[in-house]
Amino acid sequence: MEHKEVYELLAKQYATPQAVMTEIINLGAILNLPKGTEHFLSDLHGEAETFLHILRNASGVIRTKIDLAFGEGLSAEEKNELATLIYYPEKYLERVRDKENADGFYTNALLQLIEVCKLVTAKYTRSKVRKAMPREYQYILDELINMPHHSIKKSEYYSNIISGIVELGNADKFITALCSLIQRLAVDHLHIVGDIYDRGDGADKIMDKLRQYHSLDIEWGNHDVLWMGAFFGNEACVCNVIRINCAYRNLQVIENYGINLRPLMMFALEEYGGDPCDAFKISDVYGGESDFEKNDLLAKMTKAITVIQLKTENALIKRHAEFGMDDRVLYPSAKLTAKERALIELLTDEFTSNKRLKEHADFLLRRGSMYKTFNGNLLMHGCVPTEKSGEFSEVIVGDKPYKGKALYDRLDQLVRAAANGDRYSREFMWYLWCGKKSPLYGRDKMCVYTKYFEGYSEKENKDAYYDFIKNEEFCLKVLREFGLHGKYSVIVNGHMPVKVKDGEKPESGNCRHITIDGGLSKAYHQKTGIGGYTLISNSEGLYLACHAPDFSRAEALEHYVDLKSEVRQLLKYDERILVKQTDKGVAMQGQIEVLKKMLKEYYKA
Repeated sequence: MEHKEVYELLAKQYATPQAVMTEIINLGAILNLPKGTEHFLSDLHGEAETFLHILRNASGVIRTKIDLAFGEGLSAEEKNELATLIYYPEKYLERVRDKENADGFYTNALLQLIEVCKLVTAKYTRSKVRKAMPREYQYILDELINMPHHSIKKSEYYSNIISGIVELGNADKFITALCSLIQRLAVDHLHIVGDIYDRGDGADKIMDKLRQYHSLDIEWGNHDVLWMGAFFGNEACVCNVIRINCAYRNLQVIENYGINLRPLMMFALEEYGGDPCDAFKISDVYGGESDFEKNDLLAKMTKAITVIQLKTENALIKRHAEFGMDDRVLYPSAKLTAKERALIELLTDEFTSNKRLKEHADFLLRRGSMYKTFNGNLLMHGCVPTEKSGEFSEVIVGDKPYKGKALYDRLDQLVRAAANGDRYSREFMWYLWCGKKSPLYGRDKMCVYTKYFEGYSEKENKDAYYDFIKNEEFCLKVLREFGLHGKYSVIVNGHMPVKVKDGEKPESGNCRHITIDGGLSKAYHQKTGIGGYTLISNSEGLYLACHAPDFSRAEALEHYVDLKSEVRQLLKYDERILVKQTDKGVAMQGQIEVLKKMLKEYYKA
């Protein structure tokens, strides 16, 4: 587009020279504010209850703000109660409505919430904070947050405002709006570094919440592309999704989507009714029993879908020699029976025609990618495939080899082509899930289901990347490959659970590499010894919040018990990072230059 056309478009937004000058001054002021707080989480694995609480408490940031706001002025119990009000305002306020001194509670709560809100909003412009407010409360909230400390007795001022709101029957809605504002502004941007799906039963709830989140990006994990591949119509992906959720006693998430598994149940009873399917009995992951386990139906369903999976995968591997996975052809002479073929077609149609799954897959495509560079950091779920020599591995995609950043870029294109119906790309989605050089998988083979069959005892070996990444020079090599040279640039991965209980640490390579899979999923708590990580980047440094396992939302609501998190600093910046040093700031500086040229055009006229 020619410069003249650009200026004509801008003129519709900035009709006068004064409007242009105002915007230049506004952007210039924003550039010198501290950068916003970023939170990084990975490997959510359907653990909705804990993850949604982490969003509500901002990984402990909100409780820190409460401590800063009140110090010794409030007891620990009072702070816990205020924190619970902020996290769950609707539930908390249900208990207040019928109290005798409800008006007094509302006034006191407002006084406390305003003080917390002032701390949370301190690094933002008044304009940005106002835009984050619900429109119907913008004026009042703006007044309360930005009222000078002198000139008026604040308590009387607040009391007059809240008494008016109470009389109009809007106290609950107003306080809920204020709590939501605190939650929203505690985190400026959220990074989800892969694996939203599988193991836990709430992936659909997580996706619903992420679709509403104000600012985020997603780096696809292998479990995410598995579900996307199933929606795109890859039969091997459909089988794996169902098998995994059978193995984790987690058919609930499939049922949440409204996907009908009754045909599989009937097939399993018919084909394996007399088979005890002992090898397919479900291990005790979460404890307790289900109706499926009582009559061994789940074991039969697991065997039925696993057999279909292996036959489907065999056909895929034979069609694609470039996958290099001939060693994964188990029972090479086995082919789908007519009944199995009819069943997998029926199940695949359940996935491809599902409206809610389509909404979630479209969102993953729109907000997700294979990797992301953001404010000098490199975010990717798995690894950069690497040879034992330390050189990046070449991976054949179609008929061409790719490696390093070029591989990631090509695979990003491929996932989007699969969404648009390209058959080769759709079939490659399965390779991304478990291929020996898939950057999302990072192992030489998937052996988790071979335990079901006699004679198979194999070990999964990690890609050489996971050894080299412990070395700072290799980390710098990876960062340079993706165009990053910053003094504080780091690689953020998920995928490989950090066994904290065994002494493993998430940071390596002189803190140039950080693995943030701390085992948020309950299925991994015994393996890691903790309940997950949140990596936090603010203007002063990089911090890691280590969450305790066994969080209970019911306990949080009933006894004001927050998720326990220990925070430690990984990096301290020499100087505060300002907006002008971020990706957003660079873009804003470009906007300022354009506006300055536009201003000259106005004066020429």
